[in-house]
Amino acid sequence: MYAFTHLDQTRHGTPSFPAEYYYVDSRHPRYQMPFHWHNEWEILRILAGEFRMYLDEEEYDARAGDIFLIRPGMLHGGIPSSCTYECFVFDLYGLFRSMDMVKGYLRPFYRQLQLPGTFFPAAENSAISAITNELMAAFRSSEESDCPELVTVGCLCRLFSWIRKEGCFVQSSAAADDELRRVDQIKTVLEYIETNFSSPLSLEKLAGVVGMNPKYFCRVFSRLTHQSPMDYVNFYRIEQAAYLLSSTALSVTAIAMECGFWESSYFTKVFKKYKGVTPKKYRQAAAG
Repeated sequence: MYAFTHLDQTRHGTPSFPAEYYYVDSRHPRYQMPFHWHNEWEILRILAGEFRMYLDEEEYDARAGDIFLIRPGMLHGGIPSSCTYECFVFDLYGLFRSMDMVKGYLRPFYRQLQLPGTFFPAAENSAISAITNELMAAFRSSEESDCPELVTVGCLCRLFSWIRKEGCFVQSSAAADDELRRVDQIKTVLEYIETNFSSPLSLEKLAGVVGMNPKYFCRVFSRLTHQSPMDYVNFYRIEQAAYLLSSTALSVTAIAMECGFWESSYFTKVFKKYKGVTPKKYRQAAAG
């Protein structure tokens, strides 16, 4: 399995402290964000530049200071533009496993009976900005805090307390269940692409994975990912190719074949469309 996956099964943190901080800029190997989901919560804050974020069926144009709170299972991906951002991924239940009093307040959230908001513009939410700043600062360097675990517990308690106090959540509903069903169908297709991207793929084959009419499938897929199914297949293949170019000594031809391109010239054309340079120049830049 390569670096870019859909169902992110990475273990974040440790069993006793299931949480981890990530700082992401253009040099980070996972700077681009293909659509994926995971079983943990995630707080993502834009530090500089712009980021177009897609969350399930919503689209946001985020700038420095804006914050996303991403629930478990939410399909998300985005396009950074000269962007630096930081993420904090955590298992909400695991962090408070032995804190019964706190869990009583959090239970509706980790059971997803109450669904908090996802986008908090910096200009309108000074309280949540302050909480997030304190949380992220505890992980920027070892000198910032000698007790990041304690800071984490405190900040997350304050975060969810603020959400409850301000009423920034909605109750789960039948309409939300229908939306989740559509999202789950697209997740199934994304997992299929991840497993079979090196093989020939067609719109009809992808639609058949979830038993949809190709025309209807294309409409649902495009609404959720803002790309056509075959555009996404090419995007995903090029992300895999970029990873192999920067991390292995395989030839360009071998990488093209590995990623589902049977003609080197076509591979070069598609690669340049998505990355702006040829595979050879991309590898040289990555090595330099």
